[in-house]
Amino acid sequence: MITRSALLAAAVLLTGAMPLAAQNYDSVTVRVIPAGQGVYMLMGAGGNIALSVGDYPFLVDDEFAQLSQKILAAVRQITDKPVRFLVNTHWHGDHTGGNENMANAGIIIVAHDNVRTR
Repeated sequence: MITRSALLAAAVLLTGAMPLAAQNYDSVTVRVIPAGQGVYMLMGAGGNIALSVGDYPFLVDDEFAQLSQKILAAVRQITDKPVRFLVNTHWHGDHTGGNENMANAGIIIVAHDNVRTR
C-alpha cells in the first residue's frame, strides 16, 4: 500500500526535477571565475566545473550536454590548448551530461565504473 507520505515525497521529487527538464539552455551563460594559479571555476546551469590549465588542460565535471559548446568556448577564452582530460566526480546529469560530447571532441574521461553504468 502506498502511503500518503510516499506520494507526497514522490510529488516533491518530480516537481523539483521539472525546472531542469524545462531549462532553456540557449539563455545560459557560462561564467569564468579565476580561482588562482591556472585554476578556474566555470558556472553555467548545473554543478560547477573546475578547469586546470597547464601542459594538459583538464576539466572536473561537464554539466549538461546542451552546454558543451558553451563550456568549450569558455575554456578557449582562457587557453588555446585543447582540453585533454575530464574527471567526473559522480554520475548526476548536471555533472556528466556532456560526457558524450566531450568524448566525441577527443577528451579522455576519467570516472568511476558506475558513471559508465548509469
